[in-house]
Amino acid sequence: MFSVPRERRLDPVTVEILRRVDAVARDLVVDYFVVGALARDILLTNVFGLPASRATRDVDLAVAMPGWREFEAMKARLVETGAFRADERIAQRLSYLPAPGRGYPLDLIPFGGVEREGSAIAWPPDGGVVMNVAGYAEVFASTVSVELEPGFTIRVTSLAGLAILKLVAWTDRGAGDSRDAIDLATLLREYGAAGNEDRLYGAEISVLEAVGYDFDLAGARLLGVDAGRIAASSTQKHILTLLGDPARVDRLVLHVAQGLHRAQDALTQAGQLLEQFRGGFQKGR
Repeated sequence: MFSVPRERRLDPVTVEILRRVDAVARDLVVDYFVVGALARDILLTNVFGLPASRATRDVDLAVAMPGWREFEAMKARLVETGAFRADERIAQRLSYLPAPGRGYPLDLIPFGGVEREGSAIAWPPDGGVVMNVAGYAEVFASTVSVELEPGFTIRVTSLAGLAILKLVAWTDRGAGDSRDAIDLATLLREYGAAGNEDRLYGAEISVLEAVGYDFDLAGARLLGVDAGRIAASSTQKHILTLLGDPARVDRLVLHVAQGLHRAQDALTQAGQLLEQFRGGFQKGR
């Protein structure tokens, strides 16, 4: 289990949102875990003290649901607490009311029994809005426990699991939105330093040897190895299809490079990091 040191503790409002959701989830016996940029920040910044690529106030939670009735029941229970208001335009979103003007959205992303064929969910009542939740089930199985404050521990997607979700999300919306790739860039760049030094110089020394002892490239390759070990066969196929498509990889490199703006040659570095991730992902299958 990881823990957040006092000097790097989370924003108090974010912790309060998570505490309120946790109380409702426990009462309804609902499993959930933190995803998105908040998961990235909790692990990289709050736990390991590493920089994040872009700030966020969004709280994104994946919730395991047997059906839509249970999902709506959880949303209703959160609203009944008086701390949240449902968004009339975005089905998965609630707003945290005790933070007026600050804009603290809470997104609940259901997976599990609500999924239809192809790991997609179609929001009721008409199913007109479809979201791809490929990878969520296996990522849930590999979550890590993080003690945010003494006595308060939650599940957070592992960094390798987050890389899977970011690649799946970029496949869906990467044509016009680079945010997922920018987050992926941070994971590729920082994974070696995120508690993996001992592994790279110990049990995973072959990963370091494969890249000529370049620590940054080794981190990206190890991220691929760990992601490959987590991913189910259908998710593996999805990611390898993406990374094997030259046209899409070229666009992904451009987007990842936006998250490497401090690099001397961001495009070259982005291509190298992605290539090492792909090599590690294939090894980890």
